[in-house]
Amino acid sequence: MNAPAPLSERDALLRRLTGLQPALRHRLRATVPADARLALQATMEEVTASQLEVLMLLQQCGSGLSMHQLAEAQSITPSSATQLVDRLVRTGLVERLREDGDRRLVRVQLSASARQGFEEMLHLHLRSLAAVTETLTDDDLRTLVDLLSRIAGPAGAEGGA
Repeated sequence: MNAPAPLSERDALLRRLTGLQPALRHRLRATVPADARLALQATMEEVTASQLEVLMLLQQCGSGLSMHQLAEAQSITPSSATQLVDRLVRTGLVERLREDGDRRLVRVQLSASARQGFEEMLHLHLRSLAAVTETLTDDDLRTLVDLLSRIAGPAGAEGGA
């Protein structure tokens, strides 16, 4: 029987990275108080990953987006964006606003309760990240952020530099 080929250093590092993911998730969860975690789960229980992406996008832009902008940002058709927003409106997480100058133009923005929920979630997330990274120096943290930014960069940008 043939022995498996030895792993390259890069393969070994990728396997280590894969093994670290559950531990990182556990560390992040452990820093959030149980009552806050339960409240967050209750709020976000019915939200799909696509809906969460839209909510985060709306949170980042602040003033809302047109349906066209939202569809383009999510790389989906306008009709899919409409269906997605319909579900979010029903849950009370977003609201539609008609433009005064052109009633055909609809902007979508987070509801007040969703904005407040996101602020609370952001505060908890920042607290968790601070706790998890407390052993890192500022230079280490800067390097980590730079590396993760490179990985998370736009598709096709990997080959640049």
